[in-house]
Amino acid sequence: MKKNKDFKINSFFWPSIVMMIFIMGAIWSNASFIKSKSPLNKINNFVTIPDNPVTLQQDIQASPQTAFVVQEGINQVIAMVRPSVVGVSRITENQQLPVNNNQSFNSGLSYLNPYQSQSGTNGSGIIVDSKGYVITSSQTVGNDKILRVTLFSGGKREFLADIIGIDPNTDLALLKIRSHDVFPTVILGNSDLLKVGDIVFAIGSPFGFSRTVTMGIVSSHNRNLNIDGVRYPDMIQTDATVNQGNDGGPLVNIKGEIIGINMACFMPNNQFSGIGFAVPINNVLLFMDSMIQ
Repeated sequence: MKKNKDFKINSFFWPSIVMMIFIMGAIWSNASFIKSKSPLNKINNFVTIPDNPVTLQQDIQASPQTAFVVQEGINQVIAMVRPSVVGVSRITENQQLPVNNNQSFNSGLSYLNPYQSQSGTNGSGIIVDSKGYVITSSQTVGNDKILRVTLFSGGKREFLADIIGIDPNTDLALLKIRSHDVFPTVILGNSDLLKVGDIVFAIGSPFGFSRTVTMGIVSSHNRNLNIDGVRYPDMIQTDATVNQGNDGGPLVNIKGEIIGINMACFMPNNQFSGIGFAVPINNVLLFMDSMIQ
C-alpha cells in the first residue's frame, strides 16, 4: 500500500472538543466516587446537623459550668441578705397569740403568726436602714410598745427597739433599734417589675430556726386577699415555704433585692399547702416614707 504523504489535519477544533468531553467525564466520575466514600457524607446520613451548631455545642459544654455559676450566684445572694435578717421578740410576758376567727380558719387563709416557744414569742424582720430601722409585720409586734431585736451576724447581739409606726391595712410595722451602731442593710427592689416564674427566697425564723432560707418562685402577683375582714389588693403569691416565725421576714429575688415582706399563708385544715403571700416592697416603701416623715 502506498502511503499518503500529503495527509494533514487541517483543524484541531473537533479533536479538542472530544478530548475535553473525555476529561470532564473522568473528573465527574472520580468526584462522585470520592463523595460517596467520604466519612463526612456517612455521618450526615445518620446525624441531623442543627441550624446553629455553634450554640448547641456551647450549651453542651457550658452545662456543668452553668450549674456551678448558678450555685455561686445563689450563695452570694443569700450571703448578701442574711446578715440583715433579724429575730423580733415580744418582751411582754404571758402574751397570747391572736386567735383567728372562723372565717380565716374555714377558708385556710390566715396571717403568719410569730412562733411561740418557752423563750417567748418570736418572729422575723429585716434591717432596711443602717441607722437601725427594721421592717416586720404587725402580727409580730402584737400589742407591745418595745420589742427585742436579735442580730445573728458577727455573733448574737440583742437590742431593744421602739415602734415607730404600725399599719394594719398593710400588716406592717416599723421599728427603730435603740443604738447608734451602723447596721448591715439590704437593697430594696421594685415589686412592679415582678414576673410570674421569678425565683425568690424566703428568709426568717420558722419555729425558732433563725435565718432559715427556703426557695421558690413567684406563683402569682396582684392577688386580692381578704384576711379577717381586711382587704389586701395586690399581694405576691409564692411557693417558697413560710411558717410561723417567718412573719415579717423578707422575700428576696435572684438579684438579692428585697421585693416583699412575708405575712400570710394558705393552710386549709391546718395543712401545709405551699402557698404563701408577701406584701410588695413598693407598698412597704410608701409605708416607711409616711412613718419616717
